[in-house]
Amino acid sequence: MDKFSRKLGKSIRARVDISSLQFRLTFGIIVIFTLGLGSLAIWTDWEIKQLLIASYQAQSISALNNKLLTILQYLQTISILSIAATATLATLFVRRSLLSLRQITEWAETEAMDMSLYASKLTGMPREVKAIIQKWNQLLARLSETKEQQRQFTNDLAHELRTPLSLVYGYLQRTQQRSHTLSESQQEALAMAVAEAQRMTQLLQNWLALERTNNNVIPLDLKPLVLNDLVTQITQMTEKFEYRTIQVRIPPFPVMVLADRSRLMEVLNHLLGNAIKYSDAHEPITVQLIQSQKQAIVQVSDRGCGIPNSQQSRIFDPFYRVDPSRTRSTGGMGLGLSLVKRLVEGMGGEITVRSQPGEGSTFILRFPILGAKS
Repeated sequence: MDKFSRKLGKSIRARVDISSLQFRLTFGIIVIFTLGLGSLAIWTDWEIKQLLIASYQAQSISALNNKLLTILQYLQTISILSIAATATLATLFVRRSLLSLRQITEWAETEAMDMSLYASKLTGMPREVKAIIQKWNQLLARLSETKEQQRQFTNDLAHELRTPLSLVYGYLQRTQQRSHTLSESQQEALAMAVAEAQRMTQLLQNWLALERTNNNVIPLDLKPLVLNDLVTQITQMTEKFEYRTIQVRIPPFPVMVLADRSRLMEVLNHLLGNAIKYSDAHEPITVQLIQSQKQAIVQVSDRGCGIPNSQQSRIFDPFYRVDPSRTRSTGGMGLGLSLVKRLVEGMGGEITVRSQPGEGSTFILRFPILGAKS
């Protein structure tokens, strides 16, 4: 019996949110009605009992007294049924009254993040709810306008900077090729200038690419793709040009997904580049391809410095760096992982990280298996 009571209580708590407006309104209506009807029933019961006592003292008990007792029992039953009916009707009424608020909540969860205005019919909605919707739409309109202005400014600035940066970088490269007449200190300064120009050019390219993904400008050529071949190709290229040994684990059967080959190559190249940057040359790097139920999983692991738990949720934010002091030495500005995340999500996948400081990091890509039914 105790076990059943605990299970019933747990089920009720799971279904009833006592902090919700619906519960509070329903509970308040029931309490008010119960107090009113209960007071009436108690007063009526007391009056009838007083009548019966008076009749008994007067020794005039008759069939009328029995009828009064029957009426009293009926009154108690009707009171209980009235309370139950009131509770049911109050629940339905409050639920119906709060329907417009639930619709706004569903809209906010699905479309508000895309700056879409609330376009549903406002007919029949309470005046207070209409006022909330109108304020929301005004706010979203202003935010959308600000976002568009920011996007336009970013694009204009990037395009204005791209041409002079390319000219400066090209001029510095040509000068470096003819730098045999320069002194050692001059060659060192020139090499530093070339590296900084290259870093700024790469930053600008990543910035533009990130803005395109934010505005769904980058087209994705999604085609059936065998991940086994792609993973093998990108790891072999990385080993050849980076002079690092990469351990590859691939299943003997083909793992197929729907993806953009060049963009996925870009994603894996960046993850491998990070693994090389943040781990010592003698530490192994592992790339593993797994097919688990309806998902294709690619894991890129290193045994580098790792990422603190408090910062793992932010490493995919634009311009965020785990250690800002290493920006110059590693050549990045915190845009790469943000771009990687946008590209992966654009291809229908997701990316997560599992890391421990001092033990290394594992970046995990998940894509739906081609033809898998959800």
